[in-house]
Amino acid sequence: MRTVISVLLCFIAQSFSFGQDTIQVFNLEQFLLHVREHHPVAVVTNNQIEAANLYINQSKGSFDPVLFSGIDQKLYEGKTYYSTISTGLKIPTRIGVDLKAMSDWNRGTYLNPQNNVPASGLSYLGLEAQLGRGMFTDERRTQIRRAEIALEMSSTERQLALNELLYEAGQVFIHWQEQYAHFTLAQQGYAFAQLRFEQLITNATFGERAYIDTVEASAQLYLRKIELEQRSLQLTNARLSVENFLWEKGQFPLSLDDNVEPDQLELKAPRMQLDDSLSAHPILTYYDWKLKDLDFERRLKLEQLKPQLSVNYNLLTPTPDLLSSNYSWSNYKWGANLYIPILLRKERNSLAITKLKIENTQLEQQLKLRDLRTKQLQIRNEWNTTVEQCSYALTISSRYNELAEAERVLFDTGESTLFLVNAREISFLSAQGKVYELLAKANKLRLSEQYISGELNSLKF
Repeated sequence: MRTVISVLLCFIAQSFSFGQDTIQVFNLEQFLLHVREHHPVAVVTNNQIEAANLYINQSKGSFDPVLFSGIDQKLYEGKTYYSTISTGLKIPTRIGVDLKAMSDWNRGTYLNPQNNVPASGLSYLGLEAQLGRGMFTDERRTQIRRAEIALEMSSTERQLALNELLYEAGQVFIHWQEQYAHFTLAQQGYAFAQLRFEQLITNATFGERAYIDTVEASAQLYLRKIELEQRSLQLTNARLSVENFLWEKGQFPLSLDDNVEPDQLELKAPRMQLDDSLSAHPILTYYDWKLKDLDFERRLKLEQLKPQLSVNYNLLTPTPDLLSSNYSWSNYKWGANLYIPILLRKERNSLAITKLKIENTQLEQQLKLRDLRTKQLQIRNEWNTTVEQCSYALTISSRYNELAEAERVLFDTGESTLFLVNAREISFLSAQGKVYELLAKANKLRLSEQYISGELNSLKF
């Protein structure tokens, strides 16, 4: 069952307290901070990092000590033809050498002579080493190194996922700010029209104004009412979009309390320096880790070109105690195995494929860097133009506001017409609306630059 919790978010720092009518002001940084900590995507990425850590521990299990034992017996017509019992401990190491400790107990009438051991059994300590393929690296050691790289890649993927999430959330929040500003402006326009309509009704009742003016004022009031309701609808939908990003611990969806409002739109300068803002971009770091992972794969496949030569050497003692000092260099057994593929077609082609992967990854990284750089420059150019347009729009709005106020004074003294007053107010409302649009666009572009630079996760605004 979907649980919706209505909250006065405790992380909202700015507030204006008036008893029960407290107005809570929610800003972008507080919103993104909560999203980063509690959104399901953030929880999923944390789980992926935990899974990568578990994968490292799983890979280390290849070097866990192993106990082994075996028995082989034949009894026939009351005779023990043979009985061979072997048990031991094998300890793999990270240097390609396996340590072994074993004991054998063998007996029987028809026991193979090579299996004859003293009555107390035969114990031995030894080692097995790879002197060809697997001497410098092998599947087990490479698996651990690649698991450690996978952890770093998971951390980088988390940064990329959060960068995407916070960018989308930030765009939604700025849209909410814009719609709130438009709604407030529509309220102001409706208040102007309502006050003027009430004044005209009063004036017409006392014969100071013609009733036809009340008809025009009434029409204008309804138009402003329609605009106000439309802005209210857009504000409600924008608020719902913001709530869609609010969760508690990734499990419980939250909703904003009715008296929570966004902070006002403000123009903020970009933070990034174009020379170095891409140097630590998560996607480029991801490619670096991917190249390191492929390099470990290349080393392993290069190792496969070598012949396999394994050597084992074991010191023997008739004492059951494996830790006994009764070992002699003259009592030992050893062995060696050699395996050499003739054509190595499988190994050589596998190595060539990995080298192509490395080349392709390097090319992809260079392409991504060029693409990010181009987008960053485009966003910066658009931001500069938008800021300039915003400056013009603020000047225009200010002047239209002066004209509207002057026209209302003239109208109150009977020196202007209702048509001119409405025209001046419409021009002001339109110009101020354009200011809000440009402010929102500039802030979205600033957010886009941080997104392109991969810095949104730092939450430095």
